[in-house]
This record gives sequence, C-alpha cells and structure tokens, in this order.
Amino acid sequence: MQHELILGYISRGDEEEHWLRQPYDSLSQRDPWRPPETRSGGLMVFDHKGRLVKADTCAERILAAIGVELTRDPRLRIDALDTTDAKPQGDSQLPGWLDPEWIEAIIEGNERLGTVVQIPDRARSASPVQGGLPVYKLRQAVEFIEAHFDRPITLARLAAVVSLSPFHFHRQFKRSAGLTPGKYISQIRIKRAKTLLSESDLPLAEVAIQVGFADQSHFTAAFRRATSMTPRTYRNATAAA
Repeated sequence: MQHELILGYISRGDEEEHWLRQPYDSLSQRDPWRPPETRSGGLMVFDHKGRLVKADTCAERILAAIGVELTRDPRLRIDALDTTDAKPQGDSQLPGWLDPEWIEAIIEGNERLGTVVQIPDRARSASPVQGGLPVYKLRQAVEFIEAHFDRPITLARLAAVVSLSPFHFHRQFKRSAGLTPGKYISQIRIKRAKTLLSESDLPLAEVAIQVGFADQSHFTAAFRRATSMTPRTYRNATAAA
C-alpha cells in the first residue's frame, strides 16, 4: 500500500517554497521515507543550496551527543550538498560527522531539489570524552596527522584543521587521545619508523626524513626515548628475528 510522507519544505528559489511529498512503502525495511514511528534514528532535510531546512528532535539529540551544534546563526550549510551553479569554488568535502551512506538525494524529474540525511541511532554511541574533542573533530585531527606526519606539523596548523584555538585544541585533544598532540605525532612517527627499519634497507638519515624528523640526530634521540633502543640496534634486532 502506498502512502505519502510530508518531509518539509524545500526552497526552489528566493521566493518559492513548496511542500515535498514522497511515497514510501510501509512494508519496506530499507525505505528511507518510512514514517518516524518505524524509522530508527534522526532525519535532516537540506535544500538545493546545502542549507539546513529541518532537523527532527531525534537528529538534534544524536548530533548533540557527538558534539555537533545545530542551533546556531547562521543556519547550518554544507557546501558539499550544494547543487547550484553558484557552488563555492574548490573542493567541497562532507563534514567529518556526516557519513555519505546517510545521504539520499531528493529528485523531481531531472531536478535535484535537496538532500535528506538519515542519521542512524547508533551514531549516538560515538559521544566525545567529557571535556574532549567531539568525535568527528578528533577523527579529522588524527587523519590530518596520519597524512602529514612526514613533514612539520605545528600546533596552530593542527588546531586550525578543527577550527579551534591552539590552547583549547591542545587541552581537548589530550583529554580525548590521552596524549598531547606533540606526543601523539611522535608516536605515529616512531611506529612508522619501526616499519621502515624492519622492512627496508634505507639509510637511517633517510628513515628520519621520511617520518618527519629534521635530521638523524633528532630521530635517534626520539627513538631512544620511545623504545630504549637506538634505531640501528632496533634494526639489527628485528632483522635477526
């Protein structure tokens, strides 16, 4: 049996608004348009410019639990969901909290009117450590470190990735990761160095450069602090093993 579900209004221009109705099959367990009483999780609707039109109470609660604030001015806008010709230049990426699998396009004829985002209730379990970074911001910071550990990473640059001041980022990162940003970066570098020492014949000076140390001397000192061994001793030991 077919029904209609009013999702909300979608702006199609500066003046025009209309109610969007979408059929759903009440027997389908995978249908994204089923009504709230049978849908698990929260629902958000964005217009064709990527602007938030509506978020239900469940979506607001789930996002609040993972540290995403919706009640702000101006209203939330996601450039990656903008389908107009006026879309900002440059790469538009989804925010770290938004999984691409949660996204459904709203299409009428050949025109995309907007986007529906269905947030599963399981996302609520990814709540941040009290006083720490929101989970998605922690993931952004860690992904940046893992992609750039082979070059200098300043606290200011890392804080800018998650739009925080260096002071607040340092404090919240330590609460979330259990290490300061500097120690976390060093840990990543030492881990990668161990792999290179064990699995390659690269000179120690080259290993140092590839994992982000200024020179072999700094690398050796950091490696000894972390492992109580010099890089050469570690290489010999693992090669013998």
